[in-house]
Amino acid sequence: MRHLAALLAVLVIAACSGTPPPASTATPVSDLVLPTTVPNGRVEVVVKSHYAVGDTIRVTVRLIPTTGSLRGPLDAYVQASGFHGTATVRHLAVDPVSAIAGSPASMGLAWDMRDDSGQPVGSDDYSLVFTVIDDSGRGTTVGATLQVR
Repeated sequence: MRHLAALLAVLVIAACSGTPPPASTATPVSDLVLPTTVPNGRVEVVVKSHYAVGDTIRVTVRLIPTTGSLRGPLDAYVQASGFHGTATVRHLAVDPVSAIAGSPASMGLAWDMRDDSGQPVGSDDYSLVFTVIDDSGRGTTVGATLQVR
């Protein structure tokens, strides 16, 4: 009987002194690479899986020509879509870069989550849209979704 009581005491102590549960960690925000094929190569837009309301949104644009050259991003803007159609939220000032085959180029775009009148915008899915031009003068529109929560 004493052995049974001692065994029960050991089991109770072991159950109460277990290791604490692991600390919760925030889900990491991973990078998404969104490729677009252009006549002489591809353009990659690197975005986060989501952005927080009020944060500056930073995106990387990579121009990767396989022949000739590419120049962009040109005429960059952010738009929102809804039941009443699509509306331009913000025109972005960018300094385009050029890339030639064998020498890709990258550049960063930033959006301060404000519209063209300077007012902050809220949670929504937005589209980043811009154009790239190849050495033959062909323009390709590139777009990427920005999830803001």
